[in-house]
Amino acid sequence: MGRIQHEVIVVGGGIAGCFAAATAAAAGIDVLQLERKSRDRGGHIACGDAIKSPRDPEKYPGPLDMDAIADDERVLIDNNIDQIEWWDESLDVRKVLPYEDGSNVIDRYEFGQRLLEQTAALGVTQHYDTVVNDVTQNGRVTGLKAVRDGEPVTYECDVLIDTAGAQSLIQDLIDFNALDTDGEPTFELPHYTHFGSAYREIIETSEPVEYANAIVGKPLEEMGYIWYFPRTPTQINVGLGFQMNKTPIPLADRLRQDIEARPEFQGATVATKFGTTDKLGSSIALRRPLDSMVAPGYLTAGGAAGTTHPITGKGIRGAAYSGYSAGRAAAEAVEDGDLSEAGLWEHNRWLYREHGEAAKLAAWDAYNVAASSIDVTVLRAVTALLPEKELREIVGTSREVDSFSSKLLVGAGVLRNVIGEYRKDTFNKLGVSRGDLYDAVTGVNTTRGFVSTYERQYDAYPTSPSSFDSWRADRDRIDQQFYDELGLEPSEYKY
Repeated sequence: MGRIQHEVIVVGGGIAGCFAAATAAAAGIDVLQLERKSRDRGGHIACGDAIKSPRDPEKYPGPLDMDAIADDERVLIDNNIDQIEWWDESLDVRKVLPYEDGSNVIDRYEFGQRLLEQTAALGVTQHYDTVVNDVTQNGRVTGLKAVRDGEPVTYECDVLIDTAGAQSLIQDLIDFNALDTDGEPTFELPHYTHFGSAYREIIETSEPVEYANAIVGKPLEEMGYIWYFPRTPTQINVGLGFQMNKTPIPLADRLRQDIEARPEFQGATVATKFGTTDKLGSSIALRRPLDSMVAPGYLTAGGAAGTTHPITGKGIRGAAYSGYSAGRAAAEAVEDGDLSEAGLWEHNRWLYREHGEAAKLAAWDAYNVAASSIDVTVLRAVTALLPEKELREIVGTSREVDSFSSKLLVGAGVLRNVIGEYRKDTFNKLGVSRGDLYDAVTGVNTTRGFVSTYERQYDAYPTSPSSFDSWRADRDRIDQQFYDELGLEPSEYKY
């Protein structure tokens, strides 16, 4: 097939890839989008399928018509979700976290198909059945090598946008130290322990489930959770995920164990897709967004940039706005003729300072670190103790720090009162001492304070690479203070 050249090449046909490609194309840039799957299977990935506020242009910016997608009955198949429920059945605990403005469950495949259609309609060239196997570079990333329909092909570009998902192969193929930068490259190469494994099935029940208006989570033995997300009252997305820095879990077997114990799933069948059962696995980012997502000739977005929620693994919104940012920054760099790290820095600046969602996710990762420092049985007890509003704040990203601070679990007296009200039989079930529980709840309170500190630090994210090293050094000092407060060695966790 020889050589193919475009101004911008986007690797990945998912949400981030479509938002990136569509945004750059709408700006008049010549864009090629590569997808390893066939056209008819695009968008078929493992996902919890929950989406919030699809019509909000701040959460889903750019030229893609999310109103049309939200109006499509093939996509938005359950808009009756008005709460999150957290069940710890062994402790007889059920937390109900109402949504203020509701949520939705989608058919992820149909959602992906509509995104790909709209992206193509905006002028993006799309190559399916294309597997990338190498990256070319010469001071900057200049393209890649791939196999398309069984034939080798070399692609050349001004900017490569990597939306290939968590644990992207593209990042392993690039020699970042060989790129032309002023000093050390700023791009942060993640480690495999920064990610989680997930698995899901679509289950069809004979009778409607009683939680058809809720998305449900339940704790696992290791840090992670099982979910039941109703697509319809009788079609349920059931799945589970855990972090890769914990002991591995046989995902399919563990999910099957849970399903077989649930009365509503007795006699249920697994839905089919493309002539086989609809069962899928994937890796997801469970970390703060990358400190820097740019390098000369290269941008990354979505799961490859760590823009999923570090606690829940929710990633649709993060993929959308980070994809938009990458497409926008790439278009500006091509138009300006500046493909350097500094020329692409707008991607980092917009995500952390202007849009700000990445800053919130980065701050919220402190809860992930804290949870990793607590024994899972103690963590379950703490979850049972925390007020529902506090849990809603942790699993969300709304900033209620000042207005909510007076209601947090602060002060030793309040902690003693809360723990004193906790039933003794629960301690016996878990084998958790009052001392362990007291220390853990105190740790949650400490973490909440550091979340505020991290928010201020990320709000001051550098507007150019020249001040990045000093900013990161300040952030690393916050990390060390946080680890010291928790009694945690950084090597035990992630960064």
